[in-house]
Amino acid sequence: MELQPTRYDPSHSDLLLQFASLHIACITRDHTIATFLPPLSHLKIDTWWQDRANEVISGSREILFVMAPNKSREVTGVVMLREAEAETGPFRGMVEKLLVSPDWRRKGVGRALMKGLEDVAREKGKTLLMLDTETGSPAEHFYPALGYVKVGVIPNYGISPKDGTLKSETFFYKDLRTSKPLL
Repeated sequence: MELQPTRYDPSHSDLLLQFASLHIACITRDHTIATFLPPLSHLKIDTWWQDRANEVISGSREILFVMAPNKSREVTGVVMLREAEAETGPFRGMVEKLLVSPDWRRKGVGRALMKGLEDVAREKGKTLLMLDTETGSPAEHFYPALGYVKVGVIPNYGISPKDGTLKSETFFYKDLRTSKPLL
């Protein structure tokens, strides 16, 4: 099953509601710490995704997504690459919101998205990628398998959508100059 990431552009605006629904599913089904807390407002999350799409248009962000291979027009996953805002770091990129549908996990969607993101980052001259994820989450083990190096943990970093407790966050980086492209 070939999972091919697609770069978002304005012709894909009809998919923004699916991105928002995927975002909501990750928060409600898995209790992923992902910007919003329950009770979730669909309007607020839809608007948030529209704002991210506008950042693509302005050139400060890339969004990549994977569609289900069965031609159903179902978005199975999404990830974003945010440009560094500092003039001193144009070579840096921030990986944000790797969200994979709970129904499509462990089927290569996350890896395909990260491969696509790294390819786009290289194309854009990025040599250093950074990201963070909830400590103890499955993603904490996923990123090192892709060559990301753990920097450290910040305790009590984010509020859990499950029960409101504070959760720690683990930070990673990857130097694209010294790592081979993902296969």
